[in-house]
Amino acid sequence: MGRKAIWFTFILMTICFLVGCESNRDKESSGEENSSITVKNTNEADKKQKEDSKNKKVKADSTKIKLSGEILNKNGKLVVKGKSNLMEGTSVSIDWLDRPFSIRNPVCLLCDKVAVVDKNGNFTYEIPTDLKSWGHILVKIEVVVGGLGQTEEIEAVFGEHGENLKGPFVSKHEILGEEYQKISTSILVLPSGEQKVYPIKTPKREKVPDDYGSPNVWIETDLTNDHDYFYVKGKSNLLEGTSLTASYYSSDDAVIAQNWVSSSANVESDGTFLLQIPYDTITENGSIVITSKGNHSHVLKTKMKEIYGEQFEKLSGEQIVPNEEGGKMIQFVLHPKPPIVKAPEKTRLTTDGEETKIQLPNDILFDHDQSDLKPDAQKTLNELIQSLEKLKADTVIQINGHTDNNGDDQYNMTLSEKRAKSVDTYLRQSGKVDHIKISTTGYGETMPISSNETEDGKAKNRRVEIVINPR
Repeated sequence: MGRKAIWFTFILMTICFLVGCESNRDKESSGEENSSITVKNTNEADKKQKEDSKNKKVKADSTKIKLSGEILNKNGKLVVKGKSNLMEGTSVSIDWLDRPFSIRNPVCLLCDKVAVVDKNGNFTYEIPTDLKSWGHILVKIEVVVGGLGQTEEIEAVFGEHGENLKGPFVSKHEILGEEYQKISTSILVLPSGEQKVYPIKTPKREKVPDDYGSPNVWIETDLTNDHDYFYVKGKSNLLEGTSLTASYYSSDDAVIAQNWVSSSANVESDGTFLLQIPYDTITENGSIVITSKGNHSHVLKTKMKEIYGEQFEKLSGEQIVPNEEGGKMIQFVLHPKPPIVKAPEKTRLTTDGEETKIQLPNDILFDHDQSDLKPDAQKTLNELIQSLEKLKADTVIQINGHTDNNGDDQYNMTLSEKRAKSVDTYLRQSGKVDHIKISTTGYGETMPISSNETEDGKAKNRRVEIVINPR
């Protein structure tokens, strides 16, 4: 081979070697790059899967609603401080209603009533109305889905109709004939009272009856009372949202209830209910009448008409009776335990377990700012003596004097003590209550039973109380 040929071959081999090596490098480089992309894609897929799993868990946790917190009473200004697992940005509706036991009316119609949940699940709302001079107020806390206020993301988690919501705070309601679910709880507050903190408690739900919603209705009740209210706790197979009304009548012949407007409550999702019925005085022949009719303000009206009928004509059971409209109604009557004594005219008699309390308004006992008994007081106290002399020996009685907040604190304390002693002296002088152990105490303005912001409230606070078998 000539020198030129050898040289050409050497150059060609060198070029091929170089081109081949470069090709291998490209292949190796391409392989490394593909491997890196594969690892990267795998990591991103794992990361996305973990995020999706986490989001699903968050969404699942967000539908099992937990709610707690408290309402603070700051001298009549109420502050709602809620804690929850609600999603950030959830709109919470806050409302405050008067007449909490009957037809509830918003105290403020134009107020902004929305609190927004923060990233920690908390929300705060200060009720703008000064409620110091009001009686009991019902504070309602709700999370409503299917209307204005919630974002698309939140509605996607909770469900278009709130159908994904779970837990004891969930209740059903109806919009244009369709069923929805919402979060709802209510707290009874007395802004003029001494209690400063009202907790937001988780309700305890019972097992739903096997025959829930059956037109063959059954109802079981437990009746208790204190010095202000009757409490009717009930179990039933009634549909959720069934409206019940209750009134206390002084006798079987009474046409008008002691409180002019009936108390009301709706049956819960587990068939339970609680009726809280204010009363003035317990009478020997008094009765609580509880009813429900087809035209009452039921929550799930469409379902109720299908199962119970337009006028409850499909219902049966011991508590079902005919009504005046030609259909049927739910009705049951309870008889509170009669008091151990008879209250004199124009006085108020209440019980709380074994304790009996007779409240004698000051205007039937004393003139303004005086501690000597009026002549007219004798009739009332003589009636009281007739009841007390029938009590068994060694019965314990406390005579407590109370005033409103007019005037000096110490002056009111002294005046209340003198008034209690005046009543004690009159009772003892009769010689008919010697078998009873009597003591007296003056409380001044420290134990009001009503707001001192109104004249009517002040009149109720000026009183002498006869407490039999005190706790």
